[in-house]
Amino acid sequence: MTVCRCQFCAAPLEPVQEFRYLVETATTDEPVHLARIRALPSNNGRPLRVCKGCQGEMRAHPVRYRLALERAGFRREVRSGVLAAAGLLSLGLFFVTLFGDA
Repeated sequence: MTVCRCQFCAAPLEPVQEFRYLVETATTDEPVHLARIRALPSNNGRPLRVCKGCQGEMRAHPVRYRLALERAGFRREVRSGVLAAAGLLSLGLFFVTLFGDA
C-alpha cells in the first residue's frame, strides 16, 4: 500500500487529509460540487497534497508557499529536459553502435 506524502515536507498525510485529497481530485471535473467541498489549498485548480501542519503554515504565510510551488514547477521542467536529453543521447549511441560498422 502506497502512502500519500505531503508535497512540501514529505511527511505521510493524516488519513483525513489523504481522504480529502482523494475526494477533491476525483471531483475536479465538477466545479460546482468541488466549490462546496473544497478544504485543501489548490494550485491551478488542482488540490495540493498537504499535511495539516503545512496547511496551517500555508494559511499563515501564503507568499512563501506560492514561491515554493513556482520553484517546484521550474525543477520539474529542468528534470524533464535533462531526461529527454539523456534519452536522445542513449538512442544516438545505440544507433551508432548498430549501424556504425556498415
